[in-house]
Amino acid sequence: MKVHHFQALVLGALCLGAAVLAAVTYNHQQQLTGLLTAANNAPADPVPGLRRDLDAFGATLAALPSQVKVLGEHQRQQDATSATLSKKVDEVSASLKANGAVPPGPTKAELDELEQRLGNAETTIHTLEARPAAPSAQTQPAVPAKQTAKAEPPTPPFTLLGVETRGDVRFVSALPAGAHALSTVHLLQPGDSLNDWQLKAIRGNQAVFQVPGLGERSLSLP
Repeated sequence: MKVHHFQALVLGALCLGAAVLAAVTYNHQQQLTGLLTAANNAPADPVPGLRRDLDAFGATLAALPSQVKVLGEHQRQQDATSATLSKKVDEVSASLKANGAVPPGPTKAELDELEQRLGNAETTIHTLEARPAAPSAQTQPAVPAKQTAKAEPPTPPFTLLGVETRGDVRFVSALPAGAHALSTVHLLQPGDSLNDWQLKAIRGNQAVFQVPGLGERSLSLP
């Protein structure tokens, strides 16, 4: 009876040990499975990614000086272009102001009036040309040619038509001798010349000319 009891005890102990071992093994297996699952679900090592990011950032920093140099050169070119454009704008503005100060050209009414005056002058010229020379009542004694040249003033090589005004500037309109077209009319300012007669001044109804070799001569304006 004692042997059978001992064997039963040993067998029970073995069964209990096997059960405990099985339980411990199962528990270890569960822990290992959990560790494997946790390892599989764990995020990847960030160190390689961080190294790549640092390398890219370092390359960007290394390229910045050259980019800054290029941008600085571009900015200098833009500044030079802006300065040139500003200078041209100033020149154009000054030119426009200078053009605005020039007296405007003749209006249509002024041209019509000038054409009418020219027509009247042509009529007068034709009348004078058609008029016969009057015979002298008495025979005058012969005068030496030199005295005649000194006594008789030279005939102007043009016909004065009047005074034209453009703003504050006055012009003398003159028709060259032998011309009849409106396009041949000259507008003279003091200092201008026509057929070697230089206009010196306009004084009231008189135009003062400088005649080569004869000094000044005043002509009446119509």
